[in-house]
Amino acid sequence: MSETARLMDMLKASAAKRVPYAQPLHLTALDPLQDPSVIAVQKRQTDKFQVAIPNTFLECLQFIAEGKPLPAPPAEPLGEEFQPHLNAAIDTLNNITVKTLFTAAMAGRLPALSTSDLPAASSSEASATASPARGSAMLNSIFKSVRVPEFKYRWQFWAEKGQQQPPPKTASTTAGAEEYANRPKPLGDQIVSVKDFYQHFNNIPVESLKLRDSIHLFHLGVKPLWEDPRNTKGGAWYFRIGKEQAGQFWHEICLLAVGDVLQGAVETKRASFNDDICGVSYSVRWNAVQIAIWTRDADNEAGKEKLLQTILEKLSAELEPKKDSYWYKAHKEHKGFAAPE
Repeated sequence: MSETARLMDMLKASAAKRVPYAQPLHLTALDPLQDPSVIAVQKRQTDKFQVAIPNTFLECLQFIAEGKPLPAPPAEPLGEEFQPHLNAAIDTLNNITVKTLFTAAMAGRLPALSTSDLPAASSSEASATASPARGSAMLNSIFKSVRVPEFKYRWQFWAEKGQQQPPPKTASTTAGAEEYANRPKPLGDQIVSVKDFYQHFNNIPVESLKLRDSIHLFHLGVKPLWEDPRNTKGGAWYFRIGKEQAGQFWHEICLLAVGDVLQGAVETKRASFNDDICGVSYSVRWNAVQIAIWTRDADNEAGKEKLLQTILEKLSAELEPKKDSYWYKAHKEHKGFAAPE
């Protein structure tokens, strides 16, 4: 039996109790006439059929939603005053579904209609749902056809395992330099878009790095070494960050780098070559994390100051570093710097 037919039977059974449906039918509760004879009839019918008869239109819908057994058909005519309203209800239900009526009028009061024990979709039906015109297939089709904007520069992550113990005294300077130069290893593929960036970034658990381990994000073709040809004349801003804030600080610095915000800060008009952001680094220290922003030209004083100002302005307020926790240092000033020949 259809849901509409069930509802009609509910309304007819309810009308037999002399519910005042002569007034316009609304989705609001209507109290039955408290006539003793009506109550007695209701009791006899309930005892006989063990089925409660709904008093209101809402209760009729409740019966349908819960799948309760139907009450007995009324033994008396419905009456001329009820028939027009029943016809109006039939016309309404022919235009909208009972489930729509539930959603619009009884939100939160009645259980939602549901189906169960239905057979699984056949292979042909399942393949039909993969049409680009619907659902996730449509979204995938859209994303494939839309070109993801690319960064101005290409980037690459590097991983570096820190040296836990000092090199043996017998090791030569040349051998030590070679060992140091070989420590950074490329991590993943080149990064040209936000999608590429997060595919790498989300899979690099920096919080699991051990003491002196490092992760670098550098321009493609630039190695995270002081002696790299594009780094020899440069330096870096170093920030000492507490480990509880280091992850968020690193995330925001990476975004400022790939988004060219940092690059824009160091591009000042100078007679010598234009400055660049070479990369950024995350290095684990004993009780903190050291995050570095590498620049190409350590002599670009205006660029260095503007870069620092940009970093402090763009970082989230809760990440603002203390004044004694950051400094700039040229690569050639490091004790281990090996000047190229």
